[in-house]
Amino acid sequence: MTVLDLTDTQQVERYQDFVKTNPRGQVTQDPLWGDLKANWGHLYLYHEDEAGRIDAAMALLTIEAVPGKLLAYCPKGPVVDPQRIDLVKAMVQEALENLPENVFLVRMDPEVLYSQELDQAYKTAGFVTRNVQIENMHGNIQPRKNVVLYYDGRGDGAEPITDEASLMKHFKSDYRNQVRRAIKDGVTVTSGQSKEDIDAFFATYTMMAQAQGITHRPIDYFYRMQELWAGSDYFRVFLAHYDGQVIAAGIGFAYGEKIWYMYAGSNRQYAKHYGPYLVQWEMLKWGLSMNKVAYDFGGVGDFDHSDGLYKFKHGFAYHDPHVEYIGELDWVVDQSGYEKYLEQFA
Repeated sequence: MTVLDLTDTQQVERYQDFVKTNPRGQVTQDPLWGDLKANWGHLYLYHEDEAGRIDAAMALLTIEAVPGKLLAYCPKGPVVDPQRIDLVKAMVQEALENLPENVFLVRMDPEVLYSQELDQAYKTAGFVTRNVQIENMHGNIQPRKNVVLYYDGRGDGAEPITDEASLMKHFKSDYRNQVRRAIKDGVTVTSGQSKEDIDAFFATYTMMAQAQGITHRPIDYFYRMQELWAGSDYFRVFLAHYDGQVIAAGIGFAYGEKIWYMYAGSNRQYAKHYGPYLVQWEMLKWGLSMNKVAYDFGGVGDFDHSDGLYKFKHGFAYHDPHVEYIGELDWVVDQSGYEKYLEQFA
């Protein structure tokens, strides 16, 4: 096991290449994500196989989550075969050797499909798992239930998506009509990585947050994101334009085998022109052009049309199987700190 030396450019590039290209790779496991989360501490570990190739990576971000005690969080990671539980456990133990002594919890939430067998295997290895017993979407740091479109064709009635025609055919019929309606109405979509793109995105993002009565991240967070990933193939801002206005927007990352649709915004005054549908169309085409296996629409509260997030996302991926992840894998160091921390998720 090796602790990543952030001053060693070659070592950092090897680590990043693994995280970007491994099928299980996640932007949240890239050291750039640690740079984005400027108020968190960080530690990065990797493991090599017998041939000296990296075969596992773990990014841990630390923050004071209960008074005087640190949470060490491995967001959407580690990047490793989840069946190699002994290796995962060894990485946790190595991490604890290098983390501050006041860490009360190491938490992981890999995007690994839930199964009773895997859940039990992690419990047997000493982890506390938080999955099916958590009923609220916000009872975990990351939603466990996601809507995912698979380009390789999964689920009843699904066929491999090989071109734009088969992608369009994959949608529900009314969604195809709404995409076509947006185009007919003159809505156009651009993609870019500039600060101006962030400004335009942020205007619709805050409109949507205000309309839904939810909080939002400050613009400096997105400026920092733009600075860190501009010039790369891994980050894009999509903007839907109509009559001189940006009416909808989306931010996506391309890591591992998927596109992750991470942030969105829309102006409800222009809802009848279906800008968000055209944004999805262009982002899904981006994934197709990059030969990705999956397009991750992100979390939903439940797989039910009474859930607004699911209602919108499912129409693009209604052939695809529901995705339910294993949830949180907690390695508890300090039980009293852990119990105090869990109070906020009750």
